[in-house]
Amino acid sequence: MKKPIELSDVHSLISVTDPRISPDEKSIIFVQKKMDEEENTYNAQLFQMDLESGQQLQWTSGKKQVSSPRWSGDGKNVAFLSYQDGKNQLYSLSISDKKIYALMDGEQNIDRFEWAACGTKIWINGFLRKNKELFQKKYPEQTSCDNNRQIGLIDCETKNIELVLSGGANYQLEAVSHSGKKVVYGLCTASLATQVLYVYDIDTKQHIQVSSEQGCYFGAAFSRDDSKIAFTGSNRRYGNATHTELYIADLQAQTSFCLTESIDVPVGDFAKSDIQRADAPAVVWTIDDHLYFRVSTMGDVRLYFASLEGMIFPASPDMEHVYSYDVSKDGSFAVLAISNSLQPGELYRLSITTGEMRPLTSFNQLFIRNTKLANTQSTITTNAKNSVHGWLTEPIGRQKKQKYPLIIKVQESSQDMNTNTFSLELQLLANEGLGVFYANPSGSHGYSQEFANAKNEDAQEDWINAIEEIIQATNWIDVRRIAIVGSNDAQLLMVKLKSKMIKARFIFLFESSQPVLFSSSSDFYITQLQKLLESINKQL
Repeated sequence: MKKPIELSDVHSLISVTDPRISPDEKSIIFVQKKMDEEENTYNAQLFQMDLESGQQLQWTSGKKQVSSPRWSGDGKNVAFLSYQDGKNQLYSLSISDKKIYALMDGEQNIDRFEWAACGTKIWINGFLRKNKELFQKKYPEQTSCDNNRQIGLIDCETKNIELVLSGGANYQLEAVSHSGKKVVYGLCTASLATQVLYVYDIDTKQHIQVSSEQGCYFGAAFSRDDSKIAFTGSNRRYGNATHTELYIADLQAQTSFCLTESIDVPVGDFAKSDIQRADAPAVVWTIDDHLYFRVSTMGDVRLYFASLEGMIFPASPDMEHVYSYDVSKDGSFAVLAISNSLQPGELYRLSITTGEMRPLTSFNQLFIRNTKLANTQSTITTNAKNSVHGWLTEPIGRQKKQKYPLIIKVQESSQDMNTNTFSLELQLLANEGLGVFYANPSGSHGYSQEFANAKNEDAQEDWINAIEEIIQATNWIDVRRIAIVGSNDAQLLMVKLKSKMIKARFIFLFESSQPVLFSSSSDFYITQLQKLLESINKQL
């Protein structure tokens, strides 16, 4: 018999993220996250899995927060970050020796890294404070070195760091060519609102701009022959509402173009989730110059395929949230980290040519098997100015002819996209005998640019029309017990609903930004949900 879901289930959920296919494509590495109840935080461990046998090997253990595992080009080593004492430190795992080596002395704080082509050095990016006397002797003019992010090379054997790009600006490492002769980096403005991409030639010391000066561009990747660079970003014409696009820069022809202009939905993961926030490549090239990337569309985050000739189509199914992924060199298969409304998240192998999906992990299987979970129904509001996509979740154990309160969740940012992903908060509300309705009104990402660029007044109108239609179409909603949950927009919506729907009773419940389980403390996450549940039980 299945048990009701409880707040304590935060300690049962497992997050599986950042799958990376080995160079020989026989195995993957990935990160598994679990909450640590005693320490009030989460631990993240490095795993390896054989793709043929499914056998798993756990490489790290204990009180660690591992992230960003990356194979060396020869597949002999795996580098990864480990968060310790407020800093990300770099480590290297030797597969053959089965040993992990620390590459840092604790002074540096690393954000990003990429293996060098030689396999004995690693490009690193962050606050690279070396030995202070040595640094000041070699770079006396760089007095603000600790305030800006630099790019350097670390020798895995000697652990010496060579600064390559530093001083006077924030450098962000984006990509390293397969030949090892070029590096793509971004220059950030102080406000982080814009970032311009450049290619640095290691031999000639030349810097070539590859993106527009207006906008924010990131997520670069070299094609397999290093002749082209794919990157994502936008010109920010509409601020945060501007669609992220996929661009191609041809280094030989010195030209660039937008590849995804025709699809009119944003590239990337704009999902709102209280469970999954994961690292994932912005784009992956195949040996045939095909590209794979994620697209946020109609409440889904799907893997998409594109050719340089402009052919673009989804490669993964709908009704899912692909929150991380990697693709084989020939594009024949992908490893996807997928969540949906009833699945917190697992790894799957997708045969791209046949569409066959095979599960690789089952970390959350026991939780799903033993726990009562609420089903969520997708809705489309037809009488609004725009057709509005929403979701309605019934109370768990709903009885016929009985009325139930309704919670209306209003996102705090109009650029959020509610998604077909697992939500612990939603499941807990449904277990309390509450229905839940949430939607993507005008201004949300995942739809057209015109839709995303809509004014707040349009979003309010969409909400009112959607709520009216849901109440009229659903016979179990108690119209005298409806709570609008959110911040400023939610409070304004409640005022408008009260004046328009006089037969219904609405209350407003404040909820600040939603915490994410595997990026915050378990106590903070639980406390926020407890406050919301207590307010609902007290006022409804």
